[in-house]
Amino acid sequence: MSLRSNSTPLRPFFAAPAGSADESRRLLLISMAFPPDQCTGALRWQKLSQFVAERGWQLDVITVDPTSLESIDPSRLEELPAGTRVYGVSMPRLRIEQLVGAARRGYQWLRRLRSAASIRGARAAASTGATPTNEGRSPAPDRPGSLARGEIRWSLTSRRGLVRAYQALVECERTRRWARRAESMARRLVDPSVHEVVITSGPPHMAHVAGERVARATGLPFVMDMRDPWVLVQRLPESIASALWFWIAERYERRAVERTALVATNTEALRLAMSARYPGRDERFLIVMNGCDDDPLPESSNSDCFRVAFAGEIYLDRDPRPLFAASAQVIRELGLAPTQFAIEMIGAVDRYGEKPVAEIAREEGIEEFVMLGPARPRREALSFLARAAVLVSLPQDSDMAIPAKIFEYIQFNAWVLAMATPESATGRLLANSPADVVAPGDRQALAAVLRERFLQHARGVRPPRIADDARFSRRVQAERLLDEIAKYARRSPVPTPSAERRLDAAISAS
Repeated sequence: MSLRSNSTPLRPFFAAPAGSADESRRLLLISMAFPPDQCTGALRWQKLSQFVAERGWQLDVITVDPTSLESIDPSRLEELPAGTRVYGVSMPRLRIEQLVGAARRGYQWLRRLRSAASIRGARAAASTGATPTNEGRSPAPDRPGSLARGEIRWSLTSRRGLVRAYQALVECERTRRWARRAESMARRLVDPSVHEVVITSGPPHMAHVAGERVARATGLPFVMDMRDPWVLVQRLPESIASALWFWIAERYERRAVERTALVATNTEALRLAMSARYPGRDERFLIVMNGCDDDPLPESSNSDCFRVAFAGEIYLDRDPRPLFAASAQVIRELGLAPTQFAIEMIGAVDRYGEKPVAEIAREEGIEEFVMLGPARPRREALSFLARAAVLVSLPQDSDMAIPAKIFEYIQFNAWVLAMATPESATGRLLANSPADVVAPGDRQALAAVLRERFLQHARGVRPPRIADDARFSRRVQAERLLDEIAKYARRSPVPTPSAERRLDAAISAS
């Protein structure tokens, strides 16, 4: 008997043809980051799904419905192996968001009326020779894009502190409700005679809440994949930088970790931190990094122009200023033109915090050398990277995380410039490789690296492909993870009607 309490059949929004694999062996994955979402996190299980298929499993995925996503890349679905089924759960919109949104629109309407009245008053004053005044007006605050963990305090006495707490609560509640919807769908989908393990992947980490509850109700093993820290995250967007966010995360992470059979962490630093946080459970924590794929890539193409490229998102502390300042120094010293030296960025790269990136380039005097473009489908993004002489990873103070783009960069015949400290997870990964690892605050060192690479490029020198080192292989990482999952996978007994009733009661009561 299945645990499905609703007789209406579930329909995936995508289903790869079944092929010849055994459909009676499946894994259930719950993740808010999965194709056709274009986010970087979606790539992890898109690629891992191929290795899942090699082990004889097929994959059922519950993810965000494409209608709730801002941008999608349907071509990513084409790479999923035979038998993969992808189900969509829409993102809820909270009632309080609707009320606050209506209030905000009303406030903005009143401000426009007031502004129009002020303009009319200024024109009238000008016609009489009077001098208009800006008294009482305050400039818009120049807020940082993010705050480090040590900068975040309980602050409910200031207006901004209250706004951050509200927005943190809304984000957590929205993703929690999505998790409840995902849990409900999983409850209808899961069949313990077919599904062997429940896997979740985050961030967003509320997916783990859904997986923990489904696993607890069904008795299936629960595997938690942490692509980045949850409670131990080292930086938050300014808009949700409230201690309330950490309080909520603490509550849900502990419950999920206590129920897991296995927790996959993305770096050794995170594994050690999680082991210290949950003593006595060391055997549950496993390092499973991202990795390089064996897929064919566009051939690296080189031109006379020395291109420094970035693809991704400028957010949190990914400050482009050090790169721009170091580049400006090299451009001035060597007397370069935009046809000789260019910085090209694609993705969510138009702003850093409250400031346009184009304005930051203008402040450094290199606006003619910087080109910004929108996000592109993955195949086009790879072609973009293949044109670069240098692929750059912007700085981050989250030293327990490795940007996934690093594993993409090292697959190309390009110099890799990682703005990171040698002690960080990124620095440790790239140690003893040809990559340039430079502390973000050392602008002279950054300039020296860019100058040297430019001169090498001008002499016709081309860099080696770093990914030829086997330790960077995604296959190696996937085998480590799936070997552990296989230890827990089992044919679970079919639940009795009383167990099904207990499941219904547990979900209804929570």
